[in-house]
Amino acid sequence: MTEFDNKVFDSLKKLGVDFSADLRLGAAVSGGADSVCLLLSLCAISREYGFKLFVVNVNHNLREAGETDGDSAFVRDLCARLSGAGFDLDFTGEVIPRGKLEKIALERGGGIEDAARSERYRIFESVIESQSLDYLCLAHNQNDLLETALMRFLQGSFTENYAIPAKRGKFLRPLLSISRTEIEGYLRAAGQDWRTDSTNADDSFLRNNIRLNLMPLLDEKFAGWKSSVLNGLEKFAMDADLIGGLADETLSQEELSAGKISLAKFKSFSRALQFRILYRLCNKIDSANRIPFAFFKDILKSLSDGGFSVKTYKNIEISCKNSYITVKKSVKNHTDFTFSVIIEKTGTYQFDFGQLDFSSGVEGDISLSLNQEKLADKLKLPLLLRTFLPGDEIECSDGSMKKVSDVFSSWHVPEEERTRIPVVQEIQSKNQKLCCIIGQVLGFDNWIVK
Repeated sequence: MTEFDNKVFDSLKKLGVDFSADLRLGAAVSGGADSVCLLLSLCAISREYGFKLFVVNVNHNLREAGETDGDSAFVRDLCARLSGAGFDLDFTGEVIPRGKLEKIALERGGGIEDAARSERYRIFESVIESQSLDYLCLAHNQNDLLETALMRFLQGSFTENYAIPAKRGKFLRPLLSISRTEIEGYLRAAGQDWRTDSTNADDSFLRNNIRLNLMPLLDEKFAGWKSSVLNGLEKFAMDADLIGGLADETLSQEELSAGKISLAKFKSFSRALQFRILYRLCNKIDSANRIPFAFFKDILKSLSDGGFSVKTYKNIEISCKNSYITVKKSVKNHTDFTFSVIIEKTGTYQFDFGQLDFSSGVEGDISLSLNQEKLADKLKLPLLLRTFLPGDEIECSDGSMKKVSDVFSSWHVPEEERTRIPVVQEIQSKNQKLCCIIGQVLGFDNWIVK
């Protein structure tokens, strides 16, 4: 094994891995440099210690088919080559149907990235169970750790969310102390190439913006900033453990199970502890839902201003009634009007609000008509027809973006009617932008992106 492999081995050992022939260790491999490096290093370790390696690849189907399918084929072929070279490994390829993540985002009330993460981890947990894995290794590295810390700081998250945990249940991240430079150096020395996600160059995504613009600026202007941030993460973790421990001691098992605490007891605590109690109760319901600090801040302000009835964020509902604060998963009323339909082929589609026609135009473009009245052209299939989400934005004629909720306000659409107005979203393009708001179904204007 190389010095790099020994570093990964030491990291795994510190995380509690018992290296024996009975070990069933998995690795999530996307085809990028980080995960390919993880795969090669784990192969070297598995040969040394005689255990089998299980590889899982997830095709999210969020980019063009040629690129995303190509990534999965690359990983599958690499595993076949490694098996042919004598490494004992098993490959599992999972494909998320195109459009499914958009539906999940609609159901969860979040974005596509949140939906992708949720579905990816669901698949990982399924593979862990079906293959009886002791652990599944993920390829997050030191650069990811720094990016996440900066991103969470800019988002105003709780300090315990700044760091990426090296171990969470059966998920291990043995590369967290290893830089991207070391990873690429390892791959070049091995003569191994890797795949590059085209969306990594799009700085409209916060993480990419931090990686492409903020971190190079910090490298240039603030020498030593990386070690300072890493040290800060250690201190934040200790502080979070202290306050989180106090919250755990404060909440009885009954209160935690019920998601309910008396208002009088809650108000007797310090503000810091109040935040952590709300965070603990919400985290128990949905640990994957990163609830913003501003949401909790609004709740405490409302309490100091005289109270509130119900406040919701995505699938979390917090109520203050009958002298109790209760946290639970919100349940949509069955009368709520929501829909999500993927249009993959040209043709005529009948909906409650009318007949939509998707027909072929010049150069493969698609024209959209409602009740035989043309709405838009130059569209590309597949398209997603769905209910609008609170965070939706649509492009204006000058290229700026406007919230769909603001569009509805300018049209004077009642709150209770807004989910009845369909929007059309591109799901093949990189940014998956909205291209139409069909307000005509309720007698309002249409908003068509030219």
